[in-house]
Amino acid sequence: MATICGAPRPTGRGRGVRKPRLPCCSWFRSLWVCLVISSLAIPVLAWDTKLERKYQGQQAKLRRQGNSVKKVKILIRMSAMDLEFVSRRVRRGLYSEADRILERYAGTVGRAEQVLKDSKRDPQRKPGGFKHLEISLRKQLRQLADLRDRYPFDRQLVIDGTIACAEAVKQRMIAALFGPDNTGRSKGGSAGSGQTGTDQDPSPCRIE
Repeated sequence: MATICGAPRPTGRGRGVRKPRLPCCSWFRSLWVCLVISSLAIPVLAWDTKLERKYQGQQAKLRRQGNSVKKVKILIRMSAMDLEFVSRRVRRGLYSEADRILERYAGTVGRAEQVLKDSKRDPQRKPGGFKHLEISLRKQLRQLADLRDRYPFDRQLVIDGTIACAEAVKQRMIAALFGPDNTGRSKGGSAGSGQTGTDQDPSPCRIE
């Protein structure tokens, strides 16, 4: 006779009591939970893989590109992808991985600034690149502030340094475009303040 889920199993004909078994309903419930977890994990991994391929594609474009403004635009796209990577890691509580990507992001931002410096372009006559980077950093600083709020208090060192990097570069872009008097920063301020826009400014960004 078929066993009904949840019904007690027969003990046999005088052969002693059988060892208790996992009820079929509990077994089915455990299997269902495992399937649900797997179904949630697979899209996350697939999305990360897709974004990583896009990132690698941008790296390949950067290697082939010779125009400084187009290089900066590629680096901006890469930095935006980095912040998306970080956001997804933070949501999953993977703070060490998020910190490594934040360091890569800071290096990308520093590299974009260096490309513009090396181009010897006059930002007030040819603002292309300078303006793109400044606008992107305004948006990304808001994203970084939101990410910081989701970090544990004792793990904010790396993201604070990343924010200092992005803010410093943004202020130097404003100074390059409109003059140092329009940066809105005082000379005794935090990283990136002072004679904003000069080659002598210390930068908290790492160039990779």
